[in-house]
Amino acid sequence: MTGSSIDNSQFRRILTRNVALPLGLSVLSAGVFVAIIAYLINVLNWVEHSQRVIGSATEVSKLVSEMETGMRGYLIAGDESFLGPYVVSKPKVEAELDGLIKLVDDNPAQADRLTRVRRAHAEWVKYTEEMIERRRTGQDVTESVKSGRGKILTDDMRGQFNAFIVNETAVLQERNEDARSVTTWSVGFYLLFTLIVGGTLAAFGRRELVRLSDSYTEVLENEAEHNAELRHQGWLRSGQAELAAKSAGLHTLEGLAPAVLDQVVRYLGGSVAAMYVRSDDGVLRRIGAYGFSNEEERAKIIAPGASLASQAANENRLLTIKELPEDYIKVASSLGETAPREVVIAPFANFGKVKGVLEIGFLHGVRERDIEFLKLIGDAVGSSVAAVVYRQRLQDALSETQALNEELQVQQEELRTANEELEEQSRALEESQTSLENQQAELEQTNEQLAEQALNLDMKNAALTEAQEQLRARALELERASRYKSEFLANMSHELRTPLNSSLILAKLLSDNVPGNLNEEQVRFAQTIYSAGNDLLHLINDILDISKVEAGKLELLPEDLPLRRTVEGLGRTFEPLAKQKNLSFSLTVEPNVPATIHTDRQRLEQVLKNLLSNAVKFTEQGAVSLHVGATDEGWVQFSVSDSGIGIAPEQQERIFEAFHQADGTTSRRFGGTGLGLS
Repeated sequence: MTGSSIDNSQFRRILTRNVALPLGLSVLSAGVFVAIIAYLINVLNWVEHSQRVIGSATEVSKLVSEMETGMRGYLIAGDESFLGPYVVSKPKVEAELDGLIKLVDDNPAQADRLTRVRRAHAEWVKYTEEMIERRRTGQDVTESVKSGRGKILTDDMRGQFNAFIVNETAVLQERNEDARSVTTWSVGFYLLFTLIVGGTLAAFGRRELVRLSDSYTEVLENEAEHNAELRHQGWLRSGQAELAAKSAGLHTLEGLAPAVLDQVVRYLGGSVAAMYVRSDDGVLRRIGAYGFSNEEERAKIIAPGASLASQAANENRLLTIKELPEDYIKVASSLGETAPREVVIAPFANFGKVKGVLEIGFLHGVRERDIEFLKLIGDAVGSSVAAVVYRQRLQDALSETQALNEELQVQQEELRTANEELEEQSRALEESQTSLENQQAELEQTNEQLAEQALNLDMKNAALTEAQEQLRARALELERASRYKSEFLANMSHELRTPLNSSLILAKLLSDNVPGNLNEEQVRFAQTIYSAGNDLLHLINDILDISKVEAGKLELLPEDLPLRRTVEGLGRTFEPLAKQKNLSFSLTVEPNVPATIHTDRQRLEQVLKNLLSNAVKFTEQGAVSLHVGATDEGWVQFSVSDSGIGIAPEQQERIFEAFHQADGTTSRRFGGTGLGLS
């Protein structure tokens, strides 16, 4: 009974121990795991909280930069479209600042920084609104911009933001380190505790402990995988934040490329790298390099399709190159050179459009997390490059605007000089007018003194005044008639050109005789009509230039003129008219006359046609002839002879004056006394 009791009590103790201890250990393990998981979840939430704060702060900084860029563009160009980014970003900045203040309400120092940022931003917005209003009202904002007040406010705001981001990044790293330390110590302590308790329980219940150990081992593996994933995500986000911090505030591609390459190569453990930007035509241009052994010998321009970098950009796909040849590229240091093992070509884009590629060489194998990180930062790098390119284009537009302003100032100076000259002339005229007024006063005084002695001349003066008034009225009437005549000639010449052009077209078609249904004489007649019509068209064109006619001069256009062809053309024109009046018509060109002469063809033909036309007109019977000869002085002499009534000796001197019509009635028989050769 005693042994049985001992056995039963011993069994009860073993059973109780094998049940109670595993149960107690399970409860304790569950509590530890729950505590660890709760702590890690809390730490993860705080890490995500810090990342949201950093991302929101970066977004606010970017929006402020867009507002500043839009405001500057409007102040420079005066174009309302430049205010688009300013107007859009302004409410976003307010909303983001409100959100940031709520996010960091647990950190008084950060909240105080945000309060100072918000105050500086409000002052800056007040300043920019004042500048924009002054620009809209046409006021000069140059002195206000040169004062640097806007830059001081912007630099203060950026300084506060940078301090805010640096502090938040430090908090993020501290939380990551705390999470890593607590997790490591918790897992280590738990494993040690499990080994001690498991060794003790192994002596009494191996199967129960093995089963329990397997269960705990599975939980630990899951926890380790979860921790590894957390560390991996933290590593990716930390790299993104550092890259964003280094890229912020850079306004040139030459400054952005080294910052991006240094951060990416250092973070991924690379050895050599290059950064290319892609133009609209697909050409890649290198803007930065890292660790090249002889950078000058490497191609800085890559044509479309000429390399794997171009292919990666065209397909927007990350490429990994392994088993590189020894002479592919060298990694240089102060101690020597070596070749990389693998190369990764990663494109970066902005809104789906590839902006360039990063090419990175590694002395070790490329890890999956390296590829994931390069894919993750593609959009951020692409956005930075696009922003820098946009800013450079805006800077170019600013330079062009400044050049135009300088040119405008030069023109204003010229106008000012001209105005001063006009003012000087006005003063001279005023002095002249004063002198004339003084002389007039003296004359009036003299007239008063002579008034009593010249009473007998008053009536003559009155008559003379009346005659002058009549002459003035007549002059006005003549001027009005001349103006009406000029307007009539200009209008009629325009009206005559339309039917004349139609006649010229028909005469040209007849002279060409394309169907061949006209005989030689008919073709000659058509050519004569075409030539005479062209001459009439030239005369009408001269009538159009009323200002030259009224000034008594016309512009001469000398050219090399075939003499015999000109004379033959005159024969074709006037021979039919002579035949119509049964007159003999002859043309004679002496052999010693040159083949061509240099003169104005239209004026020469006009003079000869006037002479021949009058000869035919005033000759009732007999002959009309044109004789062309050379003088001893080297001139060419044109002589028109006829057997008509001729010109009276007293009228011969008037043939080179303007045309005068002796009989202005429609029933007149002959024309005027002049040929209008002036």
